Order: sequence, then C-alpha cells, then structure tokens
Amino acid sequence: MIHILVKLQVKDFNALEVFEAQASIIMGRYQGRIISAFETIHASDDSGEEIHVLEFPSKEAFSCYRSDSSLANLAAQRDQAISNTEVTISHCVKTYV
Repeated sequence: MIHILVKLQVKDFNALEVFEAQASIIMGRYQGRIISAFETIHASDDSGEEIHVLEFPSKEAFSCYRSDSSLANLAAQRDQAISNTEVTISHCVKTYV
C-alpha cells in the first residue's frame, strides 16, 4: 500500500469539483481512493490551494491510473481547474501507536 500527497494550485474550485468527481471514479478502477482532501488557501476569485492524500495498492496501480485514457480525456477540464500539481509518493507507510 502507498500513500500519495498531492498539492494542487487551483484556478477554480468549482471546476476542480467537477473534475475530481470524474477523476475519483477512474481512480477507483485501480483501487485508489482519496483519503482526505482539504483547502489550505481559498481566495476571493475562487482560486487557491488544495491538498489531497491518496491511497493506492501499489506504485504500479497509481501509474496505471495516471496513464488511463479516460483520465487523459479529462485534460481540458483539469486545465480549467488546476494550474500546478506537486506529487509526493510514500516510500514506506508507518503507523505510530
């Protein structure tokens, strides 16, 4: 199991919601899911920053999701919503009790 931290520079939060609703369905095809999503900046022009924590069964599953043709078909919607993305993939998932 891997976790992925995604930092999104958002152009339009409404457009992001539309895009993410479709992208999360595609993510599910690869047993991926959004564990958490939260805004860290929300400007008056509806731009800002959002953080996602994702979970996938493997790096290979995440790679397959990223190269899915259905996701590629959403590129125009993604471009309306997001100006930049930073992705950090876990090396080792830890649990501290």
